[in-house]
Amino acid sequence: MRVKSMIRNANPVPVPEPGELSPRAAAELAALVGPVDEGARPVRTVAVRRPPRRGLMTAVVACGAAAVIGGATFFLLPGDPAAPGEGPGAGPGGGAVADEPYFGTTAQLEGVATVIVRARLGAGREEDADDIRTTVATADVVATAKGKTPGDSIEVAYTTPGSGPETAGLTAGKEYVLLLEESGDGGYVLVNTTQGWYGVGGDGRRAVAGNDNDVALSPGVLKALRLAE
Repeated sequence: MRVKSMIRNANPVPVPEPGELSPRAAAELAALVGPVDEGARPVRTVAVRRPPRRGLMTAVVACGAAAVIGGATFFLLPGDPAAPGEGPGAGPGGGAVADEPYFGTTAQLEGVATVIVRARLGAGREEDADDIRTTVATADVVATAKGKTPGDSIEVAYTTPGSGPETAGLTAGKEYVLLLEESGDGGYVLVNTTQGWYGVGGDGRRAVAGNDNDVALSPGVLKALRLAE
């Protein structure tokens, strides 16, 4: 530390004390401004000191190191997107996987449905739409808890059971509570594949939720559908 301080403060051109000029300097000054009176203000010379070369080189090296580190960081960043069919949204064989909303409360679930009915599901026909296997079936309405159906039966579309990782567990000939939204073509779709239906069990007296649904129906809906709480 002491040596560094000595190097930084080194001055190869000593500054003379105020009022002290070398004979050569005095002669040059006299040639320029004339003889200096004894009572005049003494002339003081000022030495201009260059910054230490070591400090300059340190700054250059530091900038170079920063550039190298920045370059290394840039090249180490992964930039290749996932290949088609390998991302988190891809299903087996490149098929699409639905990203459906899940409703955490009874009010949310029943609120999003346009129609809530108790109905017996009939045999359906299978269709393909955007690589998704869909079943369209007619359901005979037994009771209605919300909304108004166009008649005693409605057409319901749902993902065909077993066709993918998220499908509705519906079987033709059985009775269900269906929470539906209008599809825009006169038919209806489930609000989602896991919460859009409840099986009717217990000798036709109870609504039984699927394995992935922990939200119960409200007492008012159950009463309107002639089911017990």
